[in-house]
Amino acid sequence: MPARNHANLPPSAADFTRAESRRGMRHAIMASCWGAIPQILLRDSSIMILFATLIGAGEMISIATTALLDMAQALLILPFGYLTARTGKRRMIIGATLAGMAAFLLSTTAPWFGPAAGLALLLSLSVFATTIGACNSAWFPLLDDIVPPAERGLFFGNLRFSWQLVTAIFVLASSALVGARASVSMLQMVIAAAGLALLGRAWHVSRMPEKPAPPPAAWRDVIADILANQRLTSFAVYLFFLYLSASATVPVAFMFAKQALALPDNLVVFCSACLMAGLIIGYQAGGRLVYRHGVKRVFLSAHLAFALVNFLLLLVRDGSYHAVILLISLIAAYGFFTACASVAVSSEIFALSPANNKIMSIGFGVSFYTAGIGLSRILASLVIGGGILAPHWRLGGAVMTKYHALFMVYGAGVLLATALLAIVPAMIKHVHRLPPT
Repeated sequence: MPARNHANLPPSAADFTRAESRRGMRHAIMASCWGAIPQILLRDSSIMILFATLIGAGEMISIATTALLDMAQALLILPFGYLTARTGKRRMIIGATLAGMAAFLLSTTAPWFGPAAGLALLLSLSVFATTIGACNSAWFPLLDDIVPPAERGLFFGNLRFSWQLVTAIFVLASSALVGARASVSMLQMVIAAAGLALLGRAWHVSRMPEKPAPPPAAWRDVIADILANQRLTSFAVYLFFLYLSASATVPVAFMFAKQALALPDNLVVFCSACLMAGLIIGYQAGGRLVYRHGVKRVFLSAHLAFALVNFLLLLVRDGSYHAVILLISLIAAYGFFTACASVAVSSEIFALSPANNKIMSIGFGVSFYTAGIGLSRILASLVIGGGILAPHWRLGGAVMTKYHALFMVYGAGVLLATALLAIVPAMIKHVHRLPPT
C-alpha cells in the first residue's frame, strides 16, 4: 500500500494504517541496532578507554570520554527538541546522524596529532555526542508517530532487546579481534566500523513515516509548564543525585582492570560484553518486575544492589583467577540492575509527563537523569587524572588503590541518595516502556 501524503493534514487526521505503523516499527528497531553500536562503544564499552590509553590521552580524558553522550543530552535535548518541531523529525535525525558519523570516523585520526592526540579525540567525540543529542530530541517524537499506544510495551521491549543484543555481539567480536595486547591500528578499525554503522541508521530512519508536527509554543511557556509540574521536577532532581553516585562505577572498573590489575586487553573488552549481557537480561526482567512489584520497590532494590556491588568491588585486589571472576560477575550484575532501574525510570517519567506537553516533559526528566550520569563520570576523570587520591592505602591489613577509594565513595553515595526516596511521588505499577536513552 503506498504511503499516505500527510503534508496537508492536521496531526489528528494523519493516522497511519496498521501496515504503515508495523513497517515503521521494523525500521525503527533496525535504526536503533545500527545507531547503538558507536554510542555503546563510547559510553559503556572499554574500547574507547583502551584507545585513549594507547594514544597517551591519560586517565582523565579516557574516563571523560564516557561522559560525553550523557552531558550532551542533558544540555541539548530540550533546545534541540524545540528546534525539531520547526525542522522536521526525520530531517533532524538523518542530518545529525551523518554529521555524527563524520565526527566518529574523525576520532580514529587522533593518533596522528601527536602530543595533542588526547585533545583531538575529545573534540571529535564531543561533536559526535552533540549530534546524538540532536538525534534523540527527534527520535522520541518520531516513535510517538508510528507506535500505537497499545503496542508500546511490546515494541520498546523488543527495541531494547534488539539493540542490546547487536551491541553485545559487536563488543564480543571486538574482544576476539583486539587480542591480549591491543594495537592502535586494530582499535582504529573497530571504531571506524562502528562509525560506518550509522549509515544503516540514516537509511532506516529515511524509511520511517512521519506525521507533521504542530507549531511549538513559545519557549518560555513550555519551560513554565514543565516547572509547574512539581511531581516531575522533584523526581528529576532525585534522579540527578542518584545517578551522580551510581554511574561512574563501570568506567572506573574498566580503568581499574586495565591499570591496576594489568589484565589483557581482550579480557578488559570481554568485561564490556558481560556488561552488555547483564543489560540484556535486566531489560527483559525489569518490565516484569516493575509490573509485579511497582516502581518504588524496583528502585529501592536497584539502589541497594548498586551500593552492594560497589562495596564488593573492594574484594577485588589482584589479577588472580578468582578475583577476575568476581570482577566480571560484579560488572554483569551492575548491568542487570542498571537496566532494571532504567525501566523504572522510564515508567515514572512517562507517567508524570502530561499529555499536553509530553515530549518536552520527557526531555526535561531525561536531561536530569543524563546530567547525573555525565557529571559523575566527569568528576571521576578529574579525581583519577588529577592525582587527588593516594595511589595506594590500607584498609585493615589489605592494600587498596585509588579506584577502591572511589568504589567506597560511590557505595556510600548511593545509600545517601536512597534517603531521597521520600520525595518520590506515589508510583504506578504498570510499565510504560519509553526508554530514557
